[in-house]
Amino acid sequence: MDFDYPVIDKKKMGDTLKSYMQEQGLTARDVQEYLGLACVQTVYRWMAGVSVPTVDNLYALSRLMNISIDALVVSKSN
Repeated sequence: MDFDYPVIDKKKMGDTLKSYMQEQGLTARDVQEYLGLACVQTVYRWMAGVSVPTVDNLYALSRLMNISIDALVVSKSN
């Protein structure tokens, strides 16, 4: 059985998140406060491609920016 296992490209996803935030005029602090995160560094780590948001946070981000979760998640094959 041949298939490509989907893998998230953290760097591209971070760039995409950054781009949507800029379009909407949102800062990392705005996102931190909206999500109720303890530390703004979490958002910076997402934007830098060091880590990715949890599914709950992806859902909340998609609602905040009025976009689909798929718009935020970028696979390595894209």
